[in-house]
Amino acid sequence: MATIDNKQIIDDIIAANGYYEDDPRVAKIVEYTNFAGNITWGVTWSNQIDQDKYLIISEFVRGPKLIWEAD
Repeated sequence: MATIDNKQIIDDIIAANGYYEDDPRVAKIVEYTNFAGNITWGVTWSNQIDQDKYLIISEFVRGPKLIWEAD
């Protein structure tokens, strides 16, 4: 799991259908507001067990929205 603050990286992952450099394929990208009030993206990979981690509302994940999912 990764938290990414760079929108360009998120755009690159989506444009490449979930692939980025030599990482495993991305399973889901969730956009949310972090604890500091900034927009952040949570990324999970296809080989991870808990792919819904960033969809669970908490003090660190506010207003999560699934923006991309592998087919």
